Order: sequence, then structure tokens, then C-alpha cells
Amino acid sequence: MRVFGIPAANFAVVGRWFLRIWRFKTMYQPTIDSKPPEPNELLVGWWLHYAVSVGYAAVFYTLMNAVPVFKPTLLAGLVFGALSVAVPWFYFMPCMGKGVMARCTATPIKACGVALANHSVYGAAIAMSMGQMV
Repeated sequence: MRVFGIPAANFAVVGRWFLRIWRFKTMYQPTIDSKPPEPNELLVGWWLHYAVSVGYAAVFYTLMNAVPVFKPTLLAGLVFGALSVAVPWFYFMPCMGKGVMARCTATPIKACGVALANHSVYGAAIAMSMGQMV
């Protein structure tokens, strides 16, 4: 995305959000960007990001094995990835004060578009990698 002038994701703030959930017992943290850094927040953010990615792959794998018409094709991966973007749009963004579908940001269409592109590419990558397994 840097080709389009879109900065890389900030996984430190994801780690900060996750660590603060444990301390303050709330997922809704609308001012997380302005909070002081937490110890190891970048490491935790990357860990959480990869853990969620493994979870998405497990869901795709389960669907592939449980639903007879669901096969690991490029189209299935793109659709799966596009559908999975509901999680950041309707959960992570609101929890971090960005609003549903990033409506509280300066560029909600851009934020949603980046999330959709990333999830679609990831879904396609899952499908293509699992297609090699069958």
C-alpha cells in the first residue's frame, strides 16, 4: 500500500489496545491513539495480528472441509476475505474509537478500502495455499 501513499498498519497501537483491555477491563477505548505506550506493545500487536490471521485460516479450512461446495479457489478466497473485513469494520475500528466503518476518521472510505483490499488479498492467499494442500 505504500505505493499509493498509504502508511503501513500501526501494530503498536493494536498491542496497546489489547494490553489495556486486561488492565482496564474494557474493549472500548476511543482514545487509544493518545494513550502512552505500553511495554512490548509492538510485539503484542504483531502477535495478536498473527493469532487472528491463524484464526481466519482455521475458519477457512473448516469451511473447506465442512461445506461440500466450498473449495479453495481464488474466488472463494476473495469472497472469504471480503466478508472477513466485517471484523475490523464493525468491531476493531469502533473499539478503538474510529467508529463503525471508520466513520470517525478523516478518510473513512480510504480506511475501509485499505481494510477491504488487505482482507481480500489475505483471503486469496489462504485459498491458494490451501488449494496446494488438497
